[in-house]
Amino acid sequence: MLRFEDEALTSTSETSTLPTERTSAAHESEELTVKGIVFNLLEDFIIDGWGDEAFEDILSLCPLETKEPFVGPGTYPDTDLFTIATQAANKLGVPLSDALRAFGKYALPKLLKKYPTFLEGHTDARSFLESVDGVIHVEVRKLMPKAITPQFTYEDSGPDGLIIRYASARKLCHLMEGMLEAVGEHFGQDLEYQQNRCLHSGDDHCEFVLKFGSVKARVA
Repeated sequence: MLRFEDEALTSTSETSTLPTERTSAAHESEELTVKGIVFNLLEDFIIDGWGDEAFEDILSLCPLETKEPFVGPGTYPDTDLFTIATQAANKLGVPLSDALRAFGKYALPKLLKKYPTFLEGHTDARSFLESVDGVIHVEVRKLMPKAITPQFTYEDSGPDGLIIRYASARKLCHLMEGMLEAVGEHFGQDLEYQQNRCLHSGDDHCEFVLKFGSVKARVA
């Protein structure tokens, strides 16, 4: 049975990064790939929620391109990730959109624990989110020149508001929704979002309109 092997994402520069995806015209003809750590997180998500046997059953139903174990620093076809996620949603009886949203909410705290440097200097959700495209994605592409990360653009909509426009060939806006919820929870801050445009509806990007509440005092 094919299993995943979790290994730290490393390089000679020792730069910590969150693995993500980006699209551009230059990448449209390329096969999209994803880092092994995302497969590791998906395995953990399924096992923590439904048990090891459920994960083994799901994996046995997946016709994967990859035959060797998924290793954290490795790079693998997007199709394998979507195959596992789709089979998991089918077996667990939930829509794929709900499964991806729950996975995003589960994965973000794990990633922040693994790569804590990207939290440095951020005391609220807005500050952190505004750093994603200009800091985190830049570092990902320095570490992995072939990495394909999503493209985020931002628009200030007031002291308590932010518009994020997300473009990606993967169309993982439901995963992003879960991550947005996790960001709000991490900072102890109410974060409301509304999606006005969506890649799945034929738009060229997804548009998230965010409204931030006050940061709640953390209990020591």
